[in-house]
Amino acid sequence: MADYDHRSLADFDPHPQKPGRRWAVSKELGLEEYNLNVGVLEEGDPLSQTHFHAHESQDEFYYVLEGRCRLEVGDESVTVEADDVVRVPRGVPHLVHNPHYDEPCTLIAGGSPPEGRYPVTMYDNCENVLA
Repeated sequence: MADYDHRSLADFDPHPQKPGRRWAVSKELGLEEYNLNVGVLEEGDPLSQTHFHAHESQDEFYYVLEGRCRLEVGDESVTVEADDVVRVPRGVPHLVHNPHYDEPCTLIAGGSPPEGRYPVTMYDNCENVLA
């Protein structure tokens, strides 16, 4: 029999300390090469509690499944919609959020290598970046 893991997202508990609804599934699935998260951002929700930030040693990617969100990256602001894929290289300041869209944004977020998540450099909080 093949070695695999098949679960519903309902089998995982959302991360209680993250904004929006966010499931960190890497550890429970035994994924060691990258961090894998699923997030649902309601209006006004950022994806990360560190706001406008950069990972010194981790590349990140985002794939929007449903809805749309905004990506603040460097000094640019981009709308990311369903079926869009974005890569943010290590060291590049960024913020993913759902500013004022009337529907939730469901997305997959990944980062590699997983130990590169820290240190994180926080450049500014969400409110100042979006002002």
